[in-house]
Amino acid sequence: MGAGTYGDAAYRFLVPGAPHHKRTDSDLFPAFDSARAATLNVFRARPGVQRPSLISSWSGTIESLLLSFPSYGVHAAELAAGYRSVIDAMRVGTRFVVVHHESDRQVVEGWFRGHPAANVSYVPMPDYIDFTDWAEDGYLALVDADDETSLTYLLEPWSFPRSGDSLIADSVEEHTSVRASQAPLVFQGGNCLIGDDFWLLGTDYFLDTLELIRSGELPISVPEGRTEVEFVRELFGRHVDSGRELQLVGTKSPLGLKKYYATVENGQYLLDLPGGGTGDLQPIFHIDMFVTLAGPGDDGRFRVLVGSPALADSALGTKSPFALQTAYDEIAAEFDRRGFAVGRNPLVHRPQITQRLTFAALRDFAGTPDGAELRQVVAEFTAAGARPETTIQVRSWHHITWNNCLVENSSSAGRTVYLPTFGHGEQADLAVIDEEMERLWTGMGFTVVRLADFNAFASRLGVVHCIKKYLGRGA
Repeated sequence: MGAGTYGDAAYRFLVPGAPHHKRTDSDLFPAFDSARAATLNVFRARPGVQRPSLISSWSGTIESLLLSFPSYGVHAAELAAGYRSVIDAMRVGTRFVVVHHESDRQVVEGWFRGHPAANVSYVPMPDYIDFTDWAEDGYLALVDADDETSLTYLLEPWSFPRSGDSLIADSVEEHTSVRASQAPLVFQGGNCLIGDDFWLLGTDYFLDTLELIRSGELPISVPEGRTEVEFVRELFGRHVDSGRELQLVGTKSPLGLKKYYATVENGQYLLDLPGGGTGDLQPIFHIDMFVTLAGPGDDGRFRVLVGSPALADSALGTKSPFALQTAYDEIAAEFDRRGFAVGRNPLVHRPQITQRLTFAALRDFAGTPDGAELRQVVAEFTAAGARPETTIQVRSWHHITWNNCLVENSSSAGRTVYLPTFGHGEQADLAVIDEEMERLWTGMGFTVVRLADFNAFASRLGVVHCIKKYLGRGA
């Protein structure tokens, strides 16, 4: 979305080794024939969910998780280690729904030997179907407050074009008691967080819903006498959560981050790609990457952590010129204005040199139709004195975030947070923030469970909260 979206040809030219299956892949909403409305739960003959209530992001023990393990992750050691650290960290008694490719069943089953076999439901997908490990995003998990059976529903948005992830909810319905449904709205799970009497939605997708209504791509007519904004809020209450207040999270004005910057530092020529994962009104495209819900504090105010690149720079002695610190500060100030107890924590905006090429090669590519967006930076490099033989270093940026964690706040089992770690190997300097985050959560009364190295996930624009879906919470 917005500044985080790059043309495939130009991006692959600049970052030829970029990982596939990024969390932002295909994060656009193409036009759809309104005849598709016939598939929506709201238009079906059966009544569907009467009083939707979302599964909490923080309250109660984690009783049931949906996990998604595609072959590319099962057979990549660094990704499999992350998956397994989550499985091993969950207390015995946790139930799992596990989506996997058919040929990987034996390997995946072996990962759950520490849990009773009866607690694991396997959902096989044909090997020819592509899907990702970002189990959080393609749907929201909710229950019907009027249904005594407490069935869990996976509510899908109007469209979810990333890989084959839109097939997961229906496949889970075929193999478990979980039901699949759909709403005429735009949302993704990672852009939603669920509190006590409120739930949060990143502003970008609320605006996307409005745009698709205005363009006629959603089969919705706004009733006379109501504004589009009022009616979209009403629709989110009808389909997503009828009892909690919807609060939007984002800046008041567009962030204005460009796709490409020509930077000259200490005689080096750097082509910066800073917007990987940035939204239009959100410093990261999903709020679960920079906001964490911790539950009420001793004073009764609900605690929210908001990431801060400035705190990370202070701890690491680094500079993050494209980190959009003012956007995080604006969002934190808005939470404070709403009465939340706001804490700040380090969040890293990390660069990586992804390619070195001559200025002549960059200039030649910019002269093609695929490279048209690069012509401005070519002009700026020329003005800065670049010669045909000058080396241009492509510097791609991504977020490393501890906000994207798993939280339990239970009256019976206490408070526990499952934190990803990043201070490993080439990123060993991040160990100081691993330690700082443990101190922060311990200071709030939580037991900290450290998970594996999640750098391989962060480079793909997601972390641990992204690879699971809460299907059930205990008291």
